[in-house]
Amino acid sequence: MITALKFLHAAAILSSAWLLMHTMSYLIKISPKKPGRLLMFGGCGLLCSMIIFIGDPINILSTTPVFLIVVLLTCEGSFWKRVTIGLMFSSTILSFNALRDNYIHDLLPQTLCQVEHGFTVSCLFSLPFAIILYLCTRKLAPERDYTLSDSMWRLLFLLTITPLGIVLNVVSLFQLSGQKSINIQSHREYAVLLLIALLAFISLLWCVTVLARQQELEQQSLFAEINRKYYEAMEQQHFEIRRLKHDLANHIQVLSSLPEDKQRSYAQELAGNTAFTQSFSYCEDPTVNAVLTVKRSIMERCHICSKIDIEIPAQLPYHKTDLCALYANALDNAIDACMKLEEARREISLKSKAGKGVFCLEISNPAPDAVTTSDKSSGSFLLFPTSKPDKTNHGFGLKSIQEIVKRYHGHMEIKTENQVFDLFLYLPLAE
Repeated sequence: MITALKFLHAAAILSSAWLLMHTMSYLIKISPKKPGRLLMFGGCGLLCSMIIFIGDPINILSTTPVFLIVVLLTCEGSFWKRVTIGLMFSSTILSFNALRDNYIHDLLPQTLCQVEHGFTVSCLFSLPFAIILYLCTRKLAPERDYTLSDSMWRLLFLLTITPLGIVLNVVSLFQLSGQKSINIQSHREYAVLLLIALLAFISLLWCVTVLARQQELEQQSLFAEINRKYYEAMEQQHFEIRRLKHDLANHIQVLSSLPEDKQRSYAQELAGNTAFTQSFSYCEDPTVNAVLTVKRSIMERCHICSKIDIEIPAQLPYHKTDLCALYANALDNAIDACMKLEEARREISLKSKAGKGVFCLEISNPAPDAVTTSDKSSGSFLLFPTSKPDKTNHGFGLKSIQEIVKRYHGHMEIKTENQVFDLFLYLPLAE
């Protein structure tokens, strides 16, 4: 009987540790390397199996920092994010362990209430609790690629201190007061306090979700405003080009009325204007035409060879500001990369098509120093930091593109191969 229970105890702890590790992965990215994941699994197993008796603070005071160190070593993210998530799960699991070993344990038959080499039958309850915790987190957690600023994580850290402090005080209370014997049954208020600390996890999880959603909305608003201004500037430049073409007749009249010695300089000035030398009919969509007309003139001034192949209809089911931002930001990044190279190597290739239910855009350019990594499980990318000195007002290009792709439920891939940077994205077309 005892052997079977010990086997069930080991299976419950291992299963609980596995579930706890996957529960944490909804809030923080765990190292994909095998040693890191094994270390994290061991830390979760230690946390789930630790016996917590009220009046004996040794276990809880030793387990909390050990688990926190494991989280710091095996998880990714800012320091405050790792500390907050580590303490959040520590207070939750340890408060349940205290309830399990002091109150649930007393509800079991006396013949099963044995403690031998760290084994207690009450540990079997860790598995159903881990399942409930996993389901609640999966239901309430924010999206996998959510981001919060360090100030928000510091705020959550302060909120996490409260439930952790409750658990530490309840477990250490009798030890600090000098009482030698503890009658748990006469102190039901401690069960209430531990339950409050346990339920605080739901509140903290909800706070993470709300703050992540708020920050996402703020980023979307910022990108939308940047894209709107970008679109307006592009429209204004395109309008100037069309206006200049429309005024060609007036220029001819002026040219005919000028003295002969000034006609040549005036004609040369007009001939150098891109409005007269550049064709801006790349496709049927006027927004894309406006962007490509302006960017093509910039590429010619910078001596960048361009290859453009576009097959898209007159109307795409996307906002004009978003469509403008996709092409303009992608071309801006490619132009910036080419400007770091000698003129002979400056080349940008743009391909874009719409058909069979998807809109595709691919831009490639030489980039010998580019390095990127991708997370195939989440589809998110470690985007390159901007190389411009003003990092506050620059570096939004790829982030803006990624936000638009995500909003339209599309997909984006970034890769470097043979010293060529390639950006590929597709968006679903409405039926």
